[in-house]
Amino acid sequence: MPVAIDTSVLIHAEKAGDFEHLLPDNEGIFYIPVHAAAEFLVGAHLPKSAPLRERARSLYENKFKLLVDLFDEEDAAQLALLISELRKAGQTMGFFDAAIAATVMARGDSLLCLDGDFDRLQGKINLLKP
Repeated sequence: MPVAIDTSVLIHAEKAGDFEHLLPDNEGIFYIPVHAAAEFLVGAHLPKSAPLRERARSLYENKFKLLVDLFDEEDAAQLALLISELRKAGQTMGFFDAAIAATVMARGDSLLCLDGDFDRLQGKINLLKP
């Protein structure tokens, strides 16, 4: 089963230098949803320190960019459904997280993450937490 890599893992990699040690051994293809890449890049533009910005940009260009997968029409339809379901339940979710979750849900993939942003979607997505 393919595994999507959440922004929390990318941020960890930026601080630690890599994320390979977090990848499950028995899983298949790994990819970065385009919205996780975008969220990482937004954060990469924010540091006031030029060396920090350059480190994040270099990591993205040299390691992450090749793993980025596109957002398609099925992902978009799932995003609309997820947002409407959350609103009906009186909940919200940040756009990037909702788009990442929708991508995983539409494809039936797993999501590797390090934070609790997706915990409320357990049962709808397979969360992998190292």
